[in-house]
Amino acid sequence: MPEGICFLQVSKVRIKLELQHCLFGALAHLARALDWQSKGDRFESDMLHIKKPTCLFLLFMKNTRESACLSYICIAFCIFTCFSVFTVSAQEIQYGLKFNSNNYEPEARTSLNLSPDGYLSFPEGFSMSFDAKFHFKDVHIYGYVFRIVDDEENSIDLVIGDANLSFSMPSGGIASNNTLSDVNIIPDRWVTIRINVDIEREELGIRIGDYYVGKWDVAGLRGFKNVEIVFGKINDPRKQVIDVPDMTVKNLEIADLSGKPQYSWKLSMHVLDGVYDDLKHRFAKCENPNWLLDNYGTWKKETTFTTGRTPYLSYDFDRNIVAVADQHAFYTFSVRDSRLEKQAINEELSYNLTANQMIYNPLDSNFYAYNLIKENDAREFVPFDLTESGWGHTTAHRNSTDYRHHNRYFSPQHDRLYLFGGYGHLKYKGGVFIYDVDSKIWSKTAFKGYIPAPRYLGGMGKMDDDHLLLFGGYGSETGDQSLQPQFYYDCYIADVRTMEAKKLWTLDHPVENFVVSNSLVVDTANNCFYALCYPSMKSNSLISLYKFSLEKPEYEIIADQMPIKFNDVLSYVDLFFDKAENKLITATFAPDTATEANVSVYTISFPPLKKSDIYQTEGRRSFPVFPLILLLLFSALVLILLFIGKKKKQAVPGAVENEIREDNDVAMAGINTVKQLQKQTINLFGGFQVVDKQENDITAEFTPLLKNLFLLILLNTIKTGKGVSFFKLKEIFWFDKSEESANNSRGVALSKIRQIMGNVSKIRFNKNGSCWNVEFEEDIYCDYYESLVLIKKIKENKGTTINDIKRLLAIVMVGELLPNVQFEWADAFKSDFSNELVDLILYLIRQDAAAFSDDIYIDMANALLVHDPLNEDALKLKCKVLVKMGKNGLAKNTFTTFIKEYAVLFGAEYKYSFEQIVN
Repeated sequence: MPEGICFLQVSKVRIKLELQHCLFGALAHLARALDWQSKGDRFESDMLHIKKPTCLFLLFMKNTRESACLSYICIAFCIFTCFSVFTVSAQEIQYGLKFNSNNYEPEARTSLNLSPDGYLSFPEGFSMSFDAKFHFKDVHIYGYVFRIVDDEENSIDLVIGDANLSFSMPSGGIASNNTLSDVNIIPDRWVTIRINVDIEREELGIRIGDYYVGKWDVAGLRGFKNVEIVFGKINDPRKQVIDVPDMTVKNLEIADLSGKPQYSWKLSMHVLDGVYDDLKHRFAKCENPNWLLDNYGTWKKETTFTTGRTPYLSYDFDRNIVAVADQHAFYTFSVRDSRLEKQAINEELSYNLTANQMIYNPLDSNFYAYNLIKENDAREFVPFDLTESGWGHTTAHRNSTDYRHHNRYFSPQHDRLYLFGGYGHLKYKGGVFIYDVDSKIWSKTAFKGYIPAPRYLGGMGKMDDDHLLLFGGYGSETGDQSLQPQFYYDCYIADVRTMEAKKLWTLDHPVENFVVSNSLVVDTANNCFYALCYPSMKSNSLISLYKFSLEKPEYEIIADQMPIKFNDVLSYVDLFFDKAENKLITATFAPDTATEANVSVYTISFPPLKKSDIYQTEGRRSFPVFPLILLLLFSALVLILLFIGKKKKQAVPGAVENEIREDNDVAMAGINTVKQLQKQTINLFGGFQVVDKQENDITAEFTPLLKNLFLLILLNTIKTGKGVSFFKLKEIFWFDKSEESANNSRGVALSKIRQIMGNVSKIRFNKNGSCWNVEFEEDIYCDYYESLVLIKKIKENKGTTINDIKRLLAIVMVGELLPNVQFEWADAFKSDFSNELVDLILYLIRQDAAAFSDDIYIDMANALLVHDPLNEDALKLKCKVLVKMGKNGLAKNTFTTFIKEYAVLFGAEYKYSFEQIVN
């Protein structure tokens, strides 16, 4: 099991309990810290890295007894130091652009062009600085760090060769080479390089780190008022360069000679084919990039290999090794060295490997197989001897296990193995097995307090030495597979000392049910945990990384996905944390043939990021100055005319831009207004959300029952104006109650909804015959209602404007309708809306090809793909328009994503190629 990521910090759930422990235990931690191994200028342990001066100061404070006050200062300093050091060391995100160098084919080498849209203009001169790291794989290296070219094709070059830097620059029309003496570039260490170009004085200067400054008078420097700047490979045939050093660059800035920043390319967030600067949105084009930030959003496949059909899998977090054992061989994959080793097993286990039952024991650095077949069977715990290539003695068993996909955790602090849950022979397990290594005694117990239902395919992770986190799984309240099995989305904290479990929260049912990886990685410093989630009802599927809050039932999906061929008890997914390299590790296996399984290992840098944290918003590239001035003047004129028109128009209190008139032939019954407000809103696209009059999000106040009851009445009121019958309400929510009891429950529930909605709008639930509907006494906004109004208006073409179409697309591109509401009654609304929307957009697309701008066509395609992810018309439209706009990389990425999802859902390759789509 992975170590917890945080050392001293704990979840807010337990902050009161742990505060005293942290205060009075700080000095004890300090004493242990002073025994840590000395490495350079640091003392290091497994989880903290504290510099020696800090430790020496703490030692002085610990040994001082002059006053009680000083002791309290010591304790506070200990806690502050540990907290702050951890945050820096564990959460630091590496960024920059790594260049494909001379080790690659010329076509694959990296180029960063700061001036693809034309010259950069600096009438008086400029200063350019950047951080660089050079990676010397051998003694002799050579390549262009950058080249600055003026409009007369003179150039200033910074070239690195044999670990030294040299400048080539114009001097009276003749290139002269100036070697930078005393420059000793240290491999793999960041150094700041700054170059100053003073046009007026014709003076060129360079500074490298804190140890070199050079300055020269250059006669031809006045020509460098308008320049092109390229790092790495240069494609321009006039000044072509293919020699690229193995380097990484970041924090690239250009300032005027007074030091005022003009452009800043951090080289962190980026777009597919380049990066925009943070000051003026100037585009820099990049070919063959290796963005370090992508390592936080993309899983890297480290290895795949074949084993026996049902292997054992575990992780050695001391040496960063994924270990896999089948009946005949023991495999170790070093994540640090990317090295896979295999050794034949001389002494095999005497029972079948039908469940993943192997753990790593850090106390003796051995892997152990444990035998858990039946509850009353003899159980074993035997080591694997890497030297002798064999297991310890075991007793022969031929029975299949009752505990597949159970959770396990080995506690070195307690020298115990804890096992929870599992499945076998139509039964789900809910008890806890404990093996005490010292006494060699197995025992079985049950959780106290909140008892998790019997389950398998759930996750468990370490919070601290005494507490475990449990989340998710599939099982049933009785443990019997035939009695209402279900997916669980509840989260618990369990104390291994008392075996008491406390429930933190229960997640609403997601759009698509999922199970989770066997292990969770808990980050208590940021009150969250990570789990790999994937559907268990599909054979060919994708694994996603979810980040869950520890405080409330919220999550977000981050990074990209990994494929899995899921086959229930014959498949396995696990997640580990590599604290040395600050990475998450995914290890999976799945059956490939009747006798073999494929094992795969992936890594991603920690903390993992969403794609929105990696990619910049595609922006408009910089304009030449004169057209930009004209554009600004024109925009100012338009604004003046709009202001005059607005003053003449009779104002309506509360109305804002994009208001849609509620004429009798357009409006639908149920909600009084469709004004786009920032408050008093009910949003259904992308998820249920309610915002009150003070712009507070009050969605969390709705329990699952209240939310679904409110939505059922609201949607039926909007769609039909009549509402929903009491019979249907009882059938959905209170099917097991008598009519009188159901009436009482309905009354209580509606009263609670009225109370929650009181600060949004006073509402009434009316009984119209046998149906219940809802009315709002104050103006509110609902995106679903507005979308229906717009669809009706556009379909009937009654005064439709381009703004109506834009507004509809903006609403529906937010996301699907109620993606987190997974009930049969909601499916009808979702499918009806999606069908109507898709039909309308396809109708608009098939109009005159010049009817809409390229941007609107892209929005149409995106809206289609949100509500119909495998819509081929949307794919063709988006790819064609992107190619037309010159965004070939985005077009190809769109196509690649589409065919991957197509293959997963249909189990077959997409029938058209990219070229056929765009042509």
